[in-house]
Amino acid sequence: MKHFLCLTLALALLTPHTASARKKPQQVTVAVMAINDFHGAFARDDYKGIPGGAALWQTVDSLKRVYPHHLVVTAGDNFGGSYFYYATQGRLMAPLFRGLGIDLSAVGNHEFDEGQDKLARRWADGPEGFAPGSFTYVCANVRGADGAIPPYLRPYAARSIDVGRGRQVKVGFVGLLTGSTPQQVSKSRIKGLTFDARYTAVLDSVKRLPDYATTIGDADVRLLLTHIGTAMQDGKAVWDDMAADNLAGLTANNWHGILTSHTHQAVEGRINSTAIPVVQGLCQGRYVSIVKATIDLRSHRVLKVETELCRTRTDLPLTGGAARFAALTDSLLAHTRTAGGTPLGERLTTAAAPLTHSRRDHMKQTALGTLVCRAYAEALRRHLALPDTLPIVGVSHFGSIRGGLADGPVRVLDVGEALPFSNELRVFRMKGADLQRLVEAGLANTAYGRIQTSWLDITADAKQHVTAMTYQGPTGQSRRLKAEDEVLVVADDFMTHGGDGYAPALFPDTLEMKVEGLPATTDAFINYLKTLPTI
Repeated sequence: MKHFLCLTLALALLTPHTASARKKPQQVTVAVMAINDFHGAFARDDYKGIPGGAALWQTVDSLKRVYPHHLVVTAGDNFGGSYFYYATQGRLMAPLFRGLGIDLSAVGNHEFDEGQDKLARRWADGPEGFAPGSFTYVCANVRGADGAIPPYLRPYAARSIDVGRGRQVKVGFVGLLTGSTPQQVSKSRIKGLTFDARYTAVLDSVKRLPDYATTIGDADVRLLLTHIGTAMQDGKAVWDDMAADNLAGLTANNWHGILTSHTHQAVEGRINSTAIPVVQGLCQGRYVSIVKATIDLRSHRVLKVETELCRTRTDLPLTGGAARFAALTDSLLAHTRTAGGTPLGERLTTAAAPLTHSRRDHMKQTALGTLVCRAYAEALRRHLALPDTLPIVGVSHFGSIRGGLADGPVRVLDVGEALPFSNELRVFRMKGADLQRLVEAGLANTAYGRIQTSWLDITADAKQHVTAMTYQGPTGQSRRLKAEDEVLVVADDFMTHGGDGYAPALFPDTLEMKVEGLPATTDAFINYLKTLPTI
């Protein structure tokens, strides 16, 4: 994998358009650029390596000079997972995508974070939105209760690239979304939907739709735009999905390239036995993925397909739209407050050392996970003025925490980006035996990560059966929990409704203790950190 550092950008500043000038008159190279898993990462964060929306805009503008015949698309998860996005109500999303030239997207699991109704009107909302019908989501394997693709999705779409002299190259896209979406989205948000992981069968079936031949079948270049994971293994691109065996059936006879996402990996290479070009650009705008196809304009035959990963450049001077976008981002950072009324720039505490929490090392209790779960437990204790001696355990699914905290001052924005989803907190009156079942399910959750807990010392055997649980509360008391002991458990709404592989039966409605006025998860964490001089 080249992990291309955009040397072509520097060359383009000296000799723009040389790439196309060297081609024979009857040949042209078109570039389909893509971002993936952007997650509303508008604000630059050098500690996390997030370049920010302005740098992404400037980089794409520069790449357009290198590849004058181009399209720009996205492979889904455009928002979600960003506290800044939610705090600013997504105000920057449409301006950024218009500036990048994006009007076509795969559907990611996070597209459903705010429900189907919101997704249906997403790009037409507000004065800064797209005109109705001018933004397209492609996804062929999602069906509604009536068995049809929901009206806010299209199974496929095509775009044309003007290559001069009145000629065009047509690029067709078919979209797919991972079949594991029901385990990654709150059930209420996807009610009535099914997610078909028989990907090859889905692709065969859409060929029978009436306009497939004139939309995709006659396209010069045919690409899969997927929110399905890939990874690099021993230098080769491989599928990372629940239905990887099914995906192995995709062939280069039908597809000139695949743009992937979801696993937040840098992937560039060829996949399957027929060596289909595939690329994925990590996440949060860190890379731009490029599929380059050279076309014979006489026969409309694809002569060559190459891939490229171009790292987003933070050292390029911001000009034009990128500079205006940076100013807008800075203004929102300065003036936006959380739902609880705290300014995004407010300093909360100081981290004595970096606190890491990574999905690549997800089968352990992290220090940050402990702090988050303590925040949940203590939010309930403060809200109801409960005694320090009462056992209250906070629990969290590993994936709700999206990243770590750097050492030094910790701002509200830093906390929000680490814990962005701001879900409702729910409280359950459990017995020790109920808590043990929950903990054992979380210890064995290899797909999504170990359960995170607070005030709880857990001993388990090699098969992840809990042999002892000791409650060690905020006053330092230590008490071994027995099967019949009562304990209050605080968790977020996503986890209790089946998120990240936790069965809803682990959180029975009969055990729920209705508590009004609890802060949402992120504000609970913010409030807790305010009480700690250092962490």
